[in-house]
Amino acid sequence: MAGCRSPNAWRETIANDTTAVDTITQKVERPVTEIHPAAWSQAPVTVRHREDLATIQYRDMSLDEILQIALQNSEMLRELGGTVLTNPASIHSRFTGGLAVTDPRFSPEAALSAFDAQLRGTAYFNKNDQLYNNPFFAGGTNAFQQDLHEYSLELSKYTATGSRVALRSSSIFNGNNAPGNIFTSAWDTLLEGEIRQPLMQGAGVQFNRIAGPGSSVGVYNGVLLAKVNSDMSQTDFEVAVRDYVNNVTNAYWDLYYAYRDLDARSQAMKRSLEAWNRIKARQESDLESGAAEALAREQYYRFKSEVDEALSGKITLGTRTGNGSTGGTLEGAGGVQTAERRLRLITGMTITDGEIIRPCDEPTEADIAFDWNIIQHDALLMRPELRKQQMAVRKREMEILAARNFLNPRLDAVGRYRFRGFGDDLLSNGANTSGPASAVRNMMGGDQQEWFLGLEYEVPLGYRKANLAVRNAEFLLSRERVIFREQQREVVHNLSNAVTDAARAFEACRNNMNRLIAAREVLTAYETQDENDMDIDVDHLLDAQRKLVEAELRYFRSRTEYALALKNVHLEKGSLLQYHNLHVFDRQTMQTHGYEGSNTATVDADAVMAVPDDSAEAGVHELTTPQGAANAQQASATGV
Repeated sequence: MAGCRSPNAWRETIANDTTAVDTITQKVERPVTEIHPAAWSQAPVTVRHREDLATIQYRDMSLDEILQIALQNSEMLRELGGTVLTNPASIHSRFTGGLAVTDPRFSPEAALSAFDAQLRGTAYFNKNDQLYNNPFFAGGTNAFQQDLHEYSLELSKYTATGSRVALRSSSIFNGNNAPGNIFTSAWDTLLEGEIRQPLMQGAGVQFNRIAGPGSSVGVYNGVLLAKVNSDMSQTDFEVAVRDYVNNVTNAYWDLYYAYRDLDARSQAMKRSLEAWNRIKARQESDLESGAAEALAREQYYRFKSEVDEALSGKITLGTRTGNGSTGGTLEGAGGVQTAERRLRLITGMTITDGEIIRPCDEPTEADIAFDWNIIQHDALLMRPELRKQQMAVRKREMEILAARNFLNPRLDAVGRYRFRGFGDDLLSNGANTSGPASAVRNMMGGDQQEWFLGLEYEVPLGYRKANLAVRNAEFLLSRERVIFREQQREVVHNLSNAVTDAARAFEACRNNMNRLIAAREVLTAYETQDENDMDIDVDHLLDAQRKLVEAELRYFRSRTEYALALKNVHLEKGSLLQYHNLHVFDRQTMQTHGYEGSNTATVDADAVMAVPDDSAEAGVHELTTPQGAANAQQASATGV
């Protein structure tokens, strides 16, 4: 059937087959949750199963590998905090671009559809039987009987200037019992062309590209506005991709710091156990008081408790976009297992699969300085939020142009030209002495031609609504400009914070490194005296152990903060995706510029993707962190 795009359209509409909807309603009335295979995972390993922790396997992965996996698994751009459960409609996905392009209300294609040609056909059949008091009104009879058929076909289209052109044909069959008729039944047919051109309100290419034909005051959905809305949606998607990459990076460095935290506390626990054993041995020989042994024992169990916390961790959201700074400020509160599961969640990996991911990248220790004038210019030029707001300003400027058009009166010029035909039949090859035998042949002869010209004028006295629309559009434009200015100030403010924080974090790395060296020297001196059975204050030894673990934690925290601070500088200046060699394109841009099939990692508005990782899979190791064999013996003391 013409016009039916689906083979089931006729069966489901004309034949009223409700099989498909009945199946859906049955599932609604008796809901059973469909469990996706990707949701299943192995049971997590806990501190209650320390024997499993001792044999667990590790998978060393770099940040680039994590990002590759994350983008390959990103049918949706995941966010931490359970947004997918609490507000799933706000989540961006690989379908975001397709949804914007196929929106039947506000997409560019929807706006262009207003200029599509429209074909309209009608067929009406009438049976009239009426009594008249005066035969004059019924063609000479008091009892008028009539068969009346009306057929029409029209092809119409709006043009870019706002005019409406139409070509229509009409054929009327009239069979009645009026005694004055030439024929018992006859056909009256016509073919006409019509054009209606607005001369003031609604006229012009500019107005119709902005507001669209047939628009009303305050409601504009032309091609240009739809294109701006589509570009703004694309920019929103770019922001979502950037935030996703940022959160994956945050989760990676959270896990790195969790391992460092675990290592430092594990080594402290091992040292406190050795000190406790030495003090306990001296107590049994009456060389040490019972209070000293209790102090050493208390410190050991304190460190052991901290190791368990550093291993499992408390449930936190971790470092993420917007917690403290735009790019995220280091939380550092979760343990290894919590941070590792969070990284798996955001990258789309199986939550637990028998292995534990272990970062193999180290934060840079180089002092990286940024040229303020260059990065400030880059931030104001490259930030997608600023580009989106500038589009909003341009959109409001166009809306003012459209609103001002309604301050004109409505003046339309209308022209029509018509060919008429009359005959005994609609189509006939014969002849008739009483009149035309064929209405179509009579029309094609061109004997009956008509034309019509006219003007239509309409004006609202006072233009109240149109003036309101103009003032509202001006206020909206002023508001968008103010927001644009404040957004730029906010970007520069956040960029200055990021640059300052990067410098602070680097200085903190140097200070904490010196503090760590000093703390190690103090503890080494006390341990040497203790091993040589020299008389020392136990409190000083235990305090030195605590200061060493605190210094080590502060050192690795400052290194992690430095890595995040450098990342945040790139985020604030709008180069985070380029920093990781990622680019956001729509399919048309990729095909135009030849990016498809290249080795550049891309994020597509229709499908989030990255080039496959050709590197070999990272090997499985038995160390808790990639610090080398020197830490293997120390880490084994924790049972991890």
